[in-house]
Amino acid sequence: MGDASRQLLVFTFASDSRFEGQLVGALERIESGGALRVVDGLFVAREPESGELSAISLGDSASSRSTSRLLGFRLDAKDRQAATRQALDGAAAEAVQALAAKLRPGSAIAAVLVEHAWADALADAVARVGGAGAVDELVQASRLSDLVPRLVDAAEQAR
Repeated sequence: MGDASRQLLVFTFASDSRFEGQLVGALERIESGGALRVVDGLFVAREPESGELSAISLGDSASSRSTSRLLGFRLDAKDRQAATRQALDGAAAEAVQALAAKLRPGSAIAAVLVEHAWADALADAVARVGGAGAVDELVQASRLSDLVPRLVDAAEQAR
């Protein structure tokens, strides 16, 4: 499955948003279960009063350091400035600059690329027993009965 098992999540924040550590905690919980792996992450914000840019790119360092980098970014102005310089000089520079140009003072955007770590293992197991993938898509449903037309389409395609 490879790249097909990756999902992009993007969140925007208005000037009344408060960053008190919930995002860092959520990223820790995502990875701790082992089903998802954070491949890359980017946070870009404009300070409410000054409009000064703050940014951090998780792709600039080993994933084992992501949480400590995010905590430093959130809590320490010097860490935030260093992370912003690194993001502007690194592989995410174009993305940071493009997003920064769109943000108003006080607003922010966070993007996370996650990999469904279980997807490759499941696809391999299916292939070993002679099966084949029929549907691989993200859906908004709470149960399979909400997706009956999609299931029927997949069954018809398999004939």
